[in-house]
Amino acid sequence: MNLKNIFGYGFVVKSFSYKFVVKIINNEIVAKMKQTWISPRIIIGPTATGDYYYHRPNIAEAIWSEVLKGSHVLIAAPRRVGKSSVMIYMADHCPENTKGIFKVIQGVTSDEQFYAFIYDLMRDCLGKFQKMAEWLKEDADLRKIGPSGIELGEGRKIDYLKKIKKLLPKIASKKVKIVLFLDELPEVLHYLYTYNKKEQASALLDNLRGWRLNWRENFNFVLAGSVGIHHIVQKHEGRTADLNDLREVVFEAFTIEEAYDYVGWATKNASVQYDDTLKKYLLSKINFYLPYFINLMLDEIDKSAVRTNNRNITTQDIDTAFEQNVKHSDHFKEWKARLYDYFARDDADFLNEVLTYLSHKETINKRKLYDLAIKHNKQNSYVDLVDGLETDGYIIEQADNYVFVSPFLQAYWKRQNEYYDAR
Repeated sequence: MNLKNIFGYGFVVKSFSYKFVVKIINNEIVAKMKQTWISPRIIIGPTATGDYYYHRPNIAEAIWSEVLKGSHVLIAAPRRVGKSSVMIYMADHCPENTKGIFKVIQGVTSDEQFYAFIYDLMRDCLGKFQKMAEWLKEDADLRKIGPSGIELGEGRKIDYLKKIKKLLPKIASKKVKIVLFLDELPEVLHYLYTYNKKEQASALLDNLRGWRLNWRENFNFVLAGSVGIHHIVQKHEGRTADLNDLREVVFEAFTIEEAYDYVGWATKNASVQYDDTLKKYLLSKINFYLPYFINLMLDEIDKSAVRTNNRNITTQDIDTAFEQNVKHSDHFKEWKARLYDYFARDDADFLNEVLTYLSHKETINKRKLYDLAIKHNKQNSYVDLVDGLETDGYIIEQADNYVFVSPFLQAYWKRQNEYYDAR
């Protein structure tokens, strides 16, 4: 490459320095390299949909099996396992005479707003049936969104709870089935409880249960959240009877076979390829095969390979990617923040010490757990609290001991608490 190719002139421009010319040449090489570089098919942060969605038919089939029997489903899964992606896919791929709609309801801050959302979702879902179009027009309201987010009619407030109760028997009479896929219902309940709206939260739970029990043949919920709904309800209501009718479908991390297949799927045609040896080593570093954790590794390795223009990676590159991810605490700090968001301060302090102990000592037995519970005056509640850590994907029980489910989380907790006096 010469200056003519760079600037389009047939003569040398002597006023340019050598370093400047080299920089331009290097930039052009990098630009051309990026044009031919293919990154893995992954997405970090936003929900994976479309070409980025890795289909898990066993999960979808298990949920549909319950829904088509008239059950309402609670997806029981740790965080970052891919619940939202599956729910979106299912809402877009419903069986015959069934329509679904997906909604993240995290921003709902009152019972009125919740009922407005539910009513609109029901109508939007019914609108997917061609035969319902004319009926929906006849039943339409003139509505607008108020500044608070609660929908208002012309100069009046609409009673959406009443409208839902009127709409449900009409749905049954049309012999159609609609499914609402709701993400983050526990977040809504947590907000209501936290901001002294316990009566609203309790009434909301009662109404949800009534709808589920009375209209299950034509109207179903599939619920999920990034924190356990049973923990939230038990903490504030003292019981979980309003949730007992929900059928739990367990949604776990990948098996080792699924993880191998996922890495192959995500890196198909990518510039960086993984043979069986590299796949095995990569997954050994992750251990708990959440799609999110795998994506973090694939992304970090790919970015490093782009910087060095080296498509042939080694186990050392995998080790380096792991360390870089641990240092980038934004990936994991929300796990710690949630302890203090969803548990009382003294409960969160106890759980944080359990996790800190685990990060340094690798395992914790039940005797040590009890000792820490006594230290924090949690001997009457620590079992439920530790169960919450397991449900939400922090730890797992193995042979009467608890361990971190993920080396990522263990390394992060240890980095955040580099010294711990375990005496």
